[in-house]
Amino acid sequence: MPVLTFKVTNAEERTIRAKARAAKAESLSDFLRKSVLPPSPAKAKIIRRIHPLSGLPYNAAPGRVVTDEEIRAALADFP
Repeated sequence: MPVLTFKVTNAEERTIRAKARAAKAESLSDFLRKSVLPPSPAKAKIIRRIHPLSGLPYNAAPGRVVTDEEIRAALADFP
């Protein structure tokens, strides 16, 4: 994993550490990452079920909608 190093003044160090403590960050690195990087998208929940007619597995997560493009892509190599 790459490591970033940068220089700050003593006053800047105290300010950064104080803000990290105020934010209740797990670590200084965690605070800096969350301050600079966009939040990572939440993982979509997958609920696997077996379709009663086809017997094939499918994602039964609520709100899941299969688009026409997804169906066409899945069937593109189908003989």
